[in-house]
Amino acid sequence: MEGPLQAFVDDMDGLGLCPRVEAGLVVCDVVPVGGARAGGSLLLGVAVEEVNNWPTAPPHWIHLAAEVKFRATNSEASSKPGWLRHSRNCAGWGDAPAAVCWHAHLQAVLGEVVE
Repeated sequence: MEGPLQAFVDDMDGLGLCPRVEAGLVVCDVVPVGGARAGGSLLLGVAVEEVNNWPTAPPHWIHLAAEVKFRATNSEASSKPGWLRHSRNCAGWGDAPAAVCWHAHLQAVLGEVVE
């Protein structure tokens, strides 16, 4: 790995999210602070090609196991079997370091999980 992908992996590692590359995704373990999965570890991913502009721009799609449900979402099949990718815009990009903004974005999205 090198370039933006390595930078993204390094930033996620710096947040303690244990990143690894699987099925074309950078997969991380996140503990949501809100939503139906609060307090438990939740595996999520972003497509490797979506971090090509890291840290200038955030990934758009968040990949989660299909059993993770939202009240409302725009989703489609993920490259990881049994997963869906969810369209989520990241507001406030550039207001803080990229890793901090991304982690706050993930927490906001995961706070919307209902199942």
